[in-house]
Amino acid sequence: METTFNEMDSIFQRTKQALSEFMEIITPIINNSADDHERLYWHHIYEEEDHRSDRLDILLPKIKQVIANEINISDHQGEFLHLLQDISLEKFGLHNFLEHLDLSLFQFNGTEYEGKIQALRDFTYEDYQSMKGILERLNQEFKGGMQFNTSIPTDEKDGIGSSLKIAAYIHDHDHDHEHDHGHNHGHHSPAQQVTAQTMKKTLTVGSLKQNR
Repeated sequence: METTFNEMDSIFQRTKQALSEFMEIITPIINNSADDHERLYWHHIYEEEDHRSDRLDILLPKIKQVIANEINISDHQGEFLHLLQDISLEKFGLHNFLEHLDLSLFQFNGTEYEGKIQALRDFTYEDYQSMKGILERLNQEFKGGMQFNTSIPTDEKDGIGSSLKIAAYIHDHDHDHEHDHGHNHGHHSPAQQVTAQTMKKTLTVGSLKQNR
């Protein structure tokens, strides 16, 4: 249990720093937007990450308490299950952050910020795969208690048409790891290659403006 919460603490500390850096990068776009559509588009992304940063400020101290054994799980089961629900929500938030980084790579392609955002994207992808494994372990450990359905993104839900899913966010960690070592012909991760191939023509800010 302690190892699991130490892993989560590292992931959430890392993503909190990453989203802060990302918000600094997109702030000038919001301030210098060409029109209201562009301003709203980036403001929406900024606001989601700002809200998530606030949630992490509340969640991280609670995780520290579990690591330090300051919370007796057997005596505070309700509180602990509520904590697991909060963790589940932040796993979903990590998925959203990954999508926001991919969207921004289209905007910053060829600019001085592309390398920085790509680096944030690469370790965020790995962290998201790790969080999926952590939530699965917790689901197994607390069978009969609850399923963390709030952490399942659209791309991973059953009963959702494939046309509504983005392939880059469906692959599991083992598949991507094998693909990376056996077929990697560029600098981007396999998931980023899929993202570029399947989304570039439809998810640029320019195309969104044209479809208003």
